[in-house]
Amino acid sequence: MDRLFPVFPSGWSGVGLFCLRVAVLVTLTSGVASTLPIRLALAGAGVLVLLGCLTPVICSIIAGTALATAGWSMVSASPLWFESLRVHGLVAAIATALVMLGPGAYSIDARLFGWRELRVPDS
Repeated sequence: MDRLFPVFPSGWSGVGLFCLRVAVLVTLTSGVASTLPIRLALAGAGVLVLLGCLTPVICSIIAGTALATAGWSMVSASPLWFESLRVHGLVAAIATALVMLGPGAYSIDARLFGWRELRVPDS
């Protein structure tokens, strides 16, 4: 993780990244899935992203799944294909942004993989 993101931004940048993580949670739990197990899996992934736990990995999976779902709705000629494309495209765009930018300073990833300060005692 520390090789992926040399800096975990704090301040307003960190707050902005937290808002993106909230947006992923809200869009994943907005009722885009039809069955309960899929809704629970999406909610679990959304909570992991909200907490900032393994954000690049989870967001990569979310973006790939959202793009595949949007593509499938277009190919299957679903009557709501445009709505599905809009919602899943939004989820994929936000998740991809988080993959590229990282979780920010206000996350579990920053606590686990962020910069450390080592102090060597005087002898």
